[in-house]
Amino acid sequence: MQLGMKEMWRQRRRYSLIFVITLLIVLLTTLITGLADGLAYDNGASIRELDADTFHLTADAEGQLTRSFIEQTRRSDTMTPLAVKPLTFGNETKQDATLFALPADSPVGPTLDLEVGEVLVDPTFLQTLSVGDTVEDFTSGYRFTIVGTTDGRFSHAPVVWTTMETWDAYQQVTGGPAYVSAWLGDGDGDTALSTFTRQEVIEAVPGYSAEQGTFAMMRGFLLVIGAFILTAFFYMVTLQKLPELGILKAIGIRTRTIGTALVSQVMVTVILASGVAALVTALVAGVVPPDIPFQFEVVNALLYSALFFVISLAGSTPPTP
Repeated sequence: MQLGMKEMWRQRRRYSLIFVITLLIVLLTTLITGLADGLAYDNGASIRELDADTFHLTADAEGQLTRSFIEQTRRSDTMTPLAVKPLTFGNETKQDATLFALPADSPVGPTLDLEVGEVLVDPTFLQTLSVGDTVEDFTSGYRFTIVGTTDGRFSHAPVVWTTMETWDAYQQVTGGPAYVSAWLGDGDGDTALSTFTRQEVIEAVPGYSAEQGTFAMMRGFLLVIGAFILTAFFYMVTLQKLPELGILKAIGIRTRTIGTALVSQVMVTVILASGVAALVTALVAGVVPPDIPFQFEVVNALLYSALFFVISLAGSTPPTP
């Protein structure tokens, strides 16, 4: 290892260039992954935060909460009703949000100690509004009073949380049939309903699969292109050093020592580049505006670092004569 470190010090310009290229490839991968993870979480954050693993929806809803209409006459003592409806609120400006309703005493979601007509909203809903304001549903004219905030996002829009009492009052104003979107939990489920896991419901959110498929393809291409560049780069560097490696062999340096030097150079370069890329990505996650979904996962950074290390190591292997 000492031999490899000495060479890196003497060839600072060459290894600095390799470090910068490796850093840019790893950084681009972690940034794209952070954006994809952020969008994935933002699309179904309210469902992820619910303390329920099983969802019962109508069969024709295909897992989409906003397509499921279960008559409210069906009751269950062991499961929790959930109502979900996208709304457009029209005050001075129109603003889209998704209304989520749960029983006030339900342990499944956020604490909803609310009177009829009161709601809690995601902080991003308050761009032009504030706590205490009243917002009106554009289609029905029903008015909701904002009394606080709680985090909640669904299909990239803020969530407005309320109680089932407010949901019932809202439905009376709209004049439509009384319904809920799903029953949550395990219990004496209605056999006419279909059962979905939480992940299946998240993947059924409109646009989720197409969005994540696009990012998966981008990450795949990025990994292939990055792997090709790093492999070619380390391979060319090794080819340039073949005469020097031959001299080292001629003066009696063991093959194991030379191999350790090559591995240590790759290891130091990739680990340093991955560490700096992870640090920059974490800083980006802390400074991006709240309306840009971005998540930094240490596990993903470690995974890509290990992958690029293996690829770079393969590229630095000297060709067999």
